[in-house]
Amino acid sequence: MTKCIKISILWLLTICGFACHSICDVLPMFWGKNMAIVATNGNVDQNMIVFMMTLSFFIPAIGVLSLMSKIKFFKAVNAVLAVLIALFNIAHAFMELPSDNAGQYVILPMMIVVGIVLAWNSVKYVKED
Repeated sequence: MTKCIKISILWLLTICGFACHSICDVLPMFWGKNMAIVATNGNVDQNMIVFMMTLSFFIPAIGVLSLMSKIKFFKAVNAVLAVLIALFNIAHAFMELPSDNAGQYVILPMMIVVGIVLAWNSVKYVKED
């Protein structure tokens, strides 16, 4: 398997991990748990929605698209984005855990592993030239 395919699969695992993380957060609602956040007025912070959309889809999509070029600049863009995602996954796990949702204890450590492997392979891919 080529390096580009491996990195693309890791980016796709990152997108899937963010999706599973979100699904895991809302699953208790289907068993009757109140999911409303205390001390809010019901208005959704649009900046947070844009941030999460950017983080969970836009950055991985740019990472995958940058792999389509053999230009070293785009390889470096991919590596920088991969390192940022890896750092975010680590920071987010430390912010989120401990959690009352046991599913997060499976998803977040796996997201850390995928992020580190993604960053490692992306940096090695830049250094190949």
